[in-house]
Amino acid sequence: MLGRLAGRPVSRPTRLLLLSGVILAATGWLAGWPPTSWRGWERIVEDELVRWRGPRQPPAKVVLVSIDDASLQQGAWFAEEPNPPAWAQGISTLPWPRARYAELIERLQAAGAASIAINVVFEGPSGRGPQDDRALAAALGRHRGQVALAAEYTEPQDEQAGAGLGLVQPDAFTAALGLTNVMPSGGGEPVRHPEFFSQVVLPAQQLPPFPALSSMALAQARLPSLQRDSSRELNFYGPEPSLTRIPAWEVLDPARWGRHPKRAALQGAVVLVGPVVSQGGMGSPTPFGPMSGLEMLATATANSLVGDGLAPWPAVPWARALVAMAPVLLVALVFLRNTTKLQWRMSALGVVLVLQLLAGYALLRWGHRWLPLLAPITALVLVGGVYGVDAYLVEGRERRRLRRTFERYVAPSVVSEILSSPEDADAILRGRLLPVTVLFCDLQGFTTLTKRRSDAGQTQHLVEQLNAYLTEMVEVITAHGGTVDKFIGDCVVAVFGSPVSRGVQEEAVAAVQCAQAMGQALAQLNQGWQLKGIEPLGNGIGLASGEVVVGQIGSPRRMEFTVIGEKVNLAARLEALTRKLEVNVLLDGATMDLARAQVAFRPMGLQPIRGAGDIDVYTLA
Repeated sequence: MLGRLAGRPVSRPTRLLLLSGVILAATGWLAGWPPTSWRGWERIVEDELVRWRGPRQPPAKVVLVSIDDASLQQGAWFAEEPNPPAWAQGISTLPWPRARYAELIERLQAAGAASIAINVVFEGPSGRGPQDDRALAAALGRHRGQVALAAEYTEPQDEQAGAGLGLVQPDAFTAALGLTNVMPSGGGEPVRHPEFFSQVVLPAQQLPPFPALSSMALAQARLPSLQRDSSRELNFYGPEPSLTRIPAWEVLDPARWGRHPKRAALQGAVVLVGPVVSQGGMGSPTPFGPMSGLEMLATATANSLVGDGLAPWPAVPWARALVAMAPVLLVALVFLRNTTKLQWRMSALGVVLVLQLLAGYALLRWGHRWLPLLAPITALVLVGGVYGVDAYLVEGRERRRLRRTFERYVAPSVVSEILSSPEDADAILRGRLLPVTVLFCDLQGFTTLTKRRSDAGQTQHLVEQLNAYLTEMVEVITAHGGTVDKFIGDCVVAVFGSPVSRGVQEEAVAAVQCAQAMGQALAQLNQGWQLKGIEPLGNGIGLASGEVVVGQIGSPRRMEFTVIGEKVNLAARLEALTRKLEVNVLLDGATMDLARAQVAFRPMGLQPIRGAGDIDVYTLA
C-alpha cells in the first residue's frame, strides 16, 4: 500500500512522511483522549516516575493521631490490671467509647491544635449508653467550630431500598461534617483528591455537593486551600507513615502526654484522628504501597494546605495532544532532512528520549504536573524504528555500492577498512591528492610473440598463458598490499598507498619488494611452461614515487577508480627504459630514497626521460 499510491511508485521520502503522519496522529489521540486500557499503562509509567522521584518532605502542620495496633495492645494490657485507669477503659477493641474521643479532643485542643477532624462515622446512639454520647457532645460543645466529624455516602445494602447513594452521618451531635468518601483508583484512574467525589461525583448522581472531611479540617482551622482540590490527584509524600504521627494511647495517657516530644508539633496544626489498625495489604493502592484511609486523608489535607496536588499538564486534551506530538514531529523532520546515517539517528533518538523523561521528571518534582510521557515515548521509539530501518537499508545499499566499486581494485581486507567509514570512502571516490608509489609491469616482446603464435594458430593457448601470468601478478600485488589500478593489454598498473596508506615509506618498500616477488613468480611460471614446451615470457617493471590524483574518473556510463599525474607517466617511461638498459626493474630517485634502508640498489646514471628530462635511475642490486 505504501509502496504505491494511485498506481504509481511512492518515493522513499513520501513513504517516510506518510508513516510519520500516522504515528503523529496516533500520538495526539492517545495523549489527549486515551482509551481506558492505554490510561492504565500510562498510570504505570506515572507511578514509576513517582517512585523514581522518591519520598519528599510533608508539611509539619498536618498531624495524625492514630488508633493503631499499639493503642489497642496498650488497652488490652491495662484491661488485665485490677484497677485500670479511666483513660484506658474500652480501648482494647474497636469501636472505642465515644468518651475516649472526647478526651482526645480536650487534650489536643489544650496542646494548641488549630482544628481536629475525626475520621470515624458516629452512626446512631453509643452502645455504651447515653452517658458515652453526652461526654462527646459536651466536648464538641466546648470546642464548637474547631472539630469536624465524618459522614459517608454508601451504596444501599437492602435491595428494596432502590439504587443510589445513601448518606450516613452522626445524628446526636452538633458539629461540622465532612465526607470521607474517595474515588477508588484502578483501571487507569489516578488517586483523586476527596473533593472530586464531593464536587464532581455527587452532582453527577443528582445529589448536592458535600465538602470532604479534609476540606472541613482546613476550614475549621481557617486555612485556605491553595489549589482547586476537585481537579487534583493526591501527591504522596512517601510510604506510610510519612506525615507526623502520634499513637492515640500516648495522647490519652496523662503521664506520657505531659512529657511527649511531639506535643509541640500540635501548636497551630490540623490534627486528623482515626484508626489505622492492621492495614497490611488492605489499604488503598498507591505508588509507595498500600495506604490507610487516615494517611490518605492526611495526604489530601497536606496537598490542599501546600497546593502541591498533582494534575495533568496541559489541562485540556487538545493542548496535551500538541505537547505530546511536538518532540515526535521534531525528530521526524530532523531525521528526514539531515542525514541517513543509522548511528547518528539512533544517537539523536536516544538524546530526545532522555530529554523527554527528564522533562517529565522535572515537571513532576518541581511543578507537580503530569507531562504526557507514554504516548510520545512510544511514538519516538516507533519513529526511531521506521527511520532506523530506513537508514539501515540506505546505508546497506551504499555499502554494497562502495564494496562493488572497491572490490574491483583492492584486496577484501582493504575494502573492509575503507567501508568502516562510508564518508571517507565517498571522499576517496570523489578525488584527492595522495603520495603513492606507482608500479608499471609490461611484458617484453609480447607484440611480436602474439603475431607469431597467432600465425601458428595458437591464439587460445596464448590467451590462456597471458591469463595465467596476469593472475599470478595480481596475486603478488595483492599480497604486498598494492591496488591493481588497471590492465592495459598485457601491462599491469598497480598503486601502493591508495586508496588507504600504511605510510609513504612503507608503501615504497612494499612496491619494491613486490617488484622483486613479481620477477620470482614469473621465473617459476617460466619453468613450468618450459617443461610443457611453451615459450617463456619476460617483463619489465618501472617504479616512481610522489603525489598523484586519485579518484573515480570517466563518464557516467563508464567510471574507473584510477590515478593520474606526472609520477604515473614517469613509471611508464621507466618500464619502457628497462629494454634499453637490459634490466628487469628501474625506479626513480624518490623511490630509492624511501626504500634504501631495507633494499639494496645499483645506480644506472642519468637517463633522458621524455617529459621529465635527465634523471637518476636505479635498479635492484
